[in-house]
Amino acid sequence: MYKYNDYELLYLIYEMDDTALDIMFRKYIPLIKARIKAFRIKPSNREDFLQEGLLVLNKAIQRFNPDSEKTFTKYFDMILQRRFIQILRKERNHFYNVDLVGAGERLVAERQETFSNDENERLIAACSFSAFEAEILEYLKNGYKPREVAALLKCPVKKIYDANDRIRRKIRAAKKCLDKDRGFC
Repeated sequence: MYKYNDYELLYLIYEMDDTALDIMFRKYIPLIKARIKAFRIKPSNREDFLQEGLLVLNKAIQRFNPDSEKTFTKYFDMILQRRFIQILRKERNHFYNVDLVGAGERLVAERQETFSNDENERLIAACSFSAFEAEILEYLKNGYKPREVAALLKCPVKKIYDANDRIRRKIRAAKKCLDKDRGFC
């Protein structure tokens, strides 16, 4: 389909050839769309992500070093995925409703609804938490943020987020068992 490889196109683009730039954009639109599909972006947001992908492609063209050991495709794909992850992390609670693994920040927003009623307290009681998880759960229930808990316990924030993730999985599993016993499944 394209008679030029990426390095030839990049050379032409650096020489201010607009046709080469147009070819490069058309060549990489399918990759951008594939990444949008892989990230399971809502149909209403796909056009925004496509535009963001084209901006990332333009930045990749400007910054790519042809002497590096990476191919342009690998380089572009890497920064495209990083940009999509960055957008999704920033917007997951507001607009895109995406929960990324290891993102932990949502617990702070969910804290009030997660630990507010008696049924949730029974769910928590039904779970078997380690001593560390139980201590973190108490701090989080009392309104402390993960960074504050890490400072109090003198441990890395990631350790708090990991424990929080285990706590949430155990509570979800207990809720499934409870729903199954009630006949909701």
